Amino acid sequence: MKEVFLTQFIEGLIAELEKEQRDGTAHVYRSTLNRIRKFMNGKEMSFKQLNPEWLNRFEQNLLAEQVKWNTVSTYMRMLRSIYNQALESGITTYTPRLFSNVHTGVDSPVKRAVSPEVISRLMKSEKKLPRRLSFSRDLFVLLFLLRGMSFVDLAFLRKRDMEGDVIIYHRHKTGRKITVVACPEAMVIIEKYRNKIPDSPYLFPIIKNPKEDEYRQYARMLRLENYHLVRLARSLNIRERLSTYTARHTWATTALRQNYNPNLICDAMGHSSVKVTETYFQPFKEAEINRMNQAIVAFIMSKKG
Repeated sequence: MKEVFLTQFIEGLIAELEKEQRDGTAHVYRSTLNRIRKFMNGKEMSFKQLNPEWLNRFEQNLLAEQVKWNTVSTYMRMLRSIYNQALESGITTYTPRLFSNVHTGVDSPVKRAVSPEVISRLMKSEKKLPRRLSFSRDLFVLLFLLRGMSFVDLAFLRKRDMEGDVIIYHRHKTGRKITVVACPEAMVIIEKYRNKIPDSPYLFPIIKNPKEDEYRQYARMLRLENYHLVRLARSLNIRERLSTYTARHTWATTALRQNYNPNLICDAMGHSSVKVTETYFQPFKEAEINRMNQAIVAFIMSKKG
């Protein structure tokens, strides 16, 4: 049997993903492949070379190039997924604990959630805004109201995904089926921006030219949305950073602060496991721990020596 190189196998997976229109996953696989080829100086790589020593060297190389830990983890998790698919196809053999010494976890060291007061202010603000900033604010609020929906899922929502006030869709990232009942506040925004173009299958005019490199259109709109959210925060004197992901993190953190079960929050957000959901809560937990420590220090300092 002719040897199939790791790099060739990844190319085949990318082609299949693109055929299935799973462009986001294909993009991450492509980024992983490009990193491997750069590390290998453009040479093809066999599955025999994929061993713990190679993975350690690859990880150290990424870190030396100032790649963030979460990005390193993404590359390693993609490689693990590729390796598992190759195992299932009989292309390679099993190596015990192959990925046990490299980073495959997910960290959330930066506080991405904003306070409930900020969300309330965005929803209730009567300040007249330029049309583009008003659009960005409304989309941000809508993401929050639809249970922290991700921007990619909003962009690819189809008209047929919504019946009345019920939205049923599959997450772009995981494929999990999600059912959301839009509250009256969300319905106002949906009706305001509902796509009026008859030939477009999409609910919102985010992807304006269907079937023409749709993922690139989404990526461009995502960049624009985040740029305008920074301008919006400045315009409304909001000191906290706003991005499309802020809405998702804020919904999850607000649910946690209201003492809802993490498993229920996990299901609501369509995460693959509660471990993914818990990464959203780490900054919140760390803030609680810091406050506890300050209280302990204050208690000790209040005592007479």
